[in-house]
Amino acid sequence: MELRKAERRSSAVAFILVSLVAVGIIGWFSLVTQPAALASTAWWPVAGIALGLGLRFPRRYTWILAAAVSAVTLPLLYIAGRPALLAAALAVAVGIQMAVGTLILRGRRDRLPTLSDPRDLGRLLIAVVSAAAVYDVVATAATFLIVDSSAAWTRLVTSAPKHAAGMLLVAPLFMDLPRRPHRAGPVETVILSAATLALVTFVFAFNPGMPLSFLPFMPLVWAAMRLSTREVIVLMLAIAVIASAGSAHGEGPFAFHLLGTETGNVVLQIFELSMVVVFLALALAVTAERHTAARLVESEELFRKIFDTSVAGMVIAVRDNTGWTVLRSNASAVAMLPELEGDMARLAAVLGDEAIDALSAKADAMADGNARLTLTTVSGQVLNVSISPISTDDDRRTLALQFYDITEALRARRLEQAELERAAEVQRALLPGQFPATPGWSSGAASVPARQVGGDFYDIRVQVPHAVLSLGDVMGKGMGAGMLAAATRAALRANDPELSPSAAVSRVAGVIDRDLQRTSAFITLTYVLVDLHTGDFRFADAGHGLHFIVRTGSNRVERVPSSDLPMGLDDGWDEKRGALHPGDAILLVSDGVMDLWGGSVEQLSDAVAHCAQQHGSSPQALVDALCAGANGQLERDDVTAVVLRREPVESGR
Repeated sequence: MELRKAERRSSAVAFILVSLVAVGIIGWFSLVTQPAALASTAWWPVAGIALGLGLRFPRRYTWILAAAVSAVTLPLLYIAGRPALLAAALAVAVGIQMAVGTLILRGRRDRLPTLSDPRDLGRLLIAVVSAAAVYDVVATAATFLIVDSSAAWTRLVTSAPKHAAGMLLVAPLFMDLPRRPHRAGPVETVILSAATLALVTFVFAFNPGMPLSFLPFMPLVWAAMRLSTREVIVLMLAIAVIASAGSAHGEGPFAFHLLGTETGNVVLQIFELSMVVVFLALALAVTAERHTAARLVESEELFRKIFDTSVAGMVIAVRDNTGWTVLRSNASAVAMLPELEGDMARLAAVLGDEAIDALSAKADAMADGNARLTLTTVSGQVLNVSISPISTDDDRRTLALQFYDITEALRARRLEQAELERAAEVQRALLPGQFPATPGWSSGAASVPARQVGGDFYDIRVQVPHAVLSLGDVMGKGMGAGMLAAATRAALRANDPELSPSAAVSRVAGVIDRDLQRTSAFITLTYVLVDLHTGDFRFADAGHGLHFIVRTGSNRVERVPSSDLPMGLDDGWDEKRGALHPGDAILLVSDGVMDLWGGSVEQLSDAVAHCAQQHGSSPQALVDALCAGANGQLERDDVTAVVLRREPVESGR
């Protein structure tokens, strides 16, 4: 890590030194080639080098780098004959110009600016014009105060275009430029560059004043279309060098001795600025178009690959007044519908008239996006079809159809549904029948599975003088839970009704423990043994906890809590005792009932009390009221409730 930091630091220092040396050398060359009739140089590419240096480093270094550029420029100006005060003022103006352009281009995000679209070019123009204007104001004011008004006027007219041209020609080379796909190869690049420079040399070096300045634009159009943005900028920089040298020596359409030194210089800079703006914009537009075309090609290739290799059947079809015509289909579509093989197949012949009518109706009703439907073909295949529009004309629409053959899946689903219905019938048949007539006692029960086969179960057995009441809940829903529920209920029924509740639960747990361990399941269970003569009861609770005593005389609902664990998680359960007085009832419910009434024990207790007040004299009405609403809920648990009531003693007996 430290080595990489040192390498980056060394590279940055080297870049700064090379840039400052370039400022010194090119600045010296510009000064020594200054026409005698001009108060300043004919061109100033140093402005572009200085701005490019500032762009490569964060904004916190801008003023330090600006001071370094000013320090390099100062001795050059002094040696070139500028008065000391004027040289100092111009050097400071050069540094300020660099700082202004840098701060505008790096912006708030303080990152290397890009030059990839017209917005970037517009930002570059704003920065260049602003920086050149600031330099022009400072330099003109200094010249007016130190020299005279005539020199100040000349500088005012010539400095801004000259510095703007220098920045616009050179600074883009330091920016982040886009890569152009499918650009010219080396041979074409050499030929194009040589032809352009030869033509420019003829126009500006061997042309005695004929107005041929438009000729270099012709090969530049070719260059902007074929070369990279960086190569176009370098080529325009070479054109500017040739044009400046030729004009200063009296050749070409902008010859200083023909137009006048000041006028020729200004016209030359305007020519260079126009050239850069026009052809840089063209190069960026071509690059953007090439990138867009490349992305479109990639997108088309990706679509073609997805289309050809998709496991779903895919068809592109045209719908017009004559019907549906298949333009293209993939291998999966042909495998599902062999009639699609061949060109321009008619979709009606493949799917059948009834399926086509349904497809057309769905396509007509489709507003935006896509549509889905299920079709049955003339051959009996069932297809799940998705329709997506590709293009829409007044009388012709192109649509993409994607479909899956779900014939076998539907057949398997019907078989599974039939098996589930049969299993549900068996489970319902295993539920206890009507409570046998027992003097002084009545009962009620309700069970609504979440699916056709549920994991709740209950049982009521009477063997005078005892009655056994039980309710269990297997973790989960569906066929697996139903099988465990049936096995548990069968094991419970194998017990002697007079067996103590704790022993009965332990014996059942021993029978099904291996099944529970293998399936990682558990079962909650409440098992109640009632003495029909006395009303006394004993019960064992295996993690269920939802059992209530409804006291008719006091209108109270009692819940006896339990801390024992479900079967599958423990192997021992305590017994609790209680008594049912005449009019009292013991109620067992599953957690699905609790969910119907809010999900908490307190809310369930309130619901039991409310329903008992409404239907306390009818056990069946009580459980029906508690389970009401279960059939209308899709996302719910199994719902089961069972109640055993000791009838009140009739008055007068």
